[in-house]
Parts: sequence; structure tokens; C-alpha cells
Amino acid sequence: MSSSIKSFKPLFDRVLIQRLRNSDIKTGGGIYIPDKVANKTHEGIVIEVGTGRRTANGFAQPLLKKGDRILLNESPIGEKITVNGVECEILSENEVLGFMGN
Repeated sequence: MSSSIKSFKPLFDRVLIQRLRNSDIKTGGGIYIPDKVANKTHEGIVIEVGTGRRTANGFAQPLLKKGDRILLNESPIGEKITVNGVECEILSENEVLGFMGN
């Protein structure tokens, strides 16, 4: 049984994300989609962002920011941790497929 971490700040180009469950997804009209009907979702929310990728001139600015809604790979890639009782994953920024509309 793992204990919960109080706070976490990723290093360099890493991001801390929380995957959304199907029950967290709702349509544009505000209707929540039941798990039995919905396709398996691969969306997440960025919880925390590192300082950026190292370059010859210092650090490249991260593309992601806290609160961004993102599209992820189907299979879990990152290291799973629990932060403040919330299950999260640590991913490299280049493992995120793209931004989702808010």
C-alpha cells in the first residue's frame, strides 16, 4: 500500500497529469456519458509542469501549463504516484499527444 505525497514538482520536461475517467466526461450540452456507453477515454488534466527541457542556451519553455486538458496514449506510460489522495502519472512532455478543447 503506497502513501500519498503531499506535493510534487516534476523536473525538466516532465509533467504530472491526472487521467480523466469516463464518468468525468460530459458532452457540449452538459450531459455526462455513462461508462457502459462511452468509448475508453484517454484524456487528462495537467496538474503540475517542470521547468522545461534543457538546451544549450538553458531551458526551453514548457508547452503545457497547469489546467490544460490533454490527449494521452491509450496505454499508461508514466510512473504512477498518488498526490494528495489523487492518482496521477508522471510523463515526459513529448508523450502527450495534444491539447483538447476546454
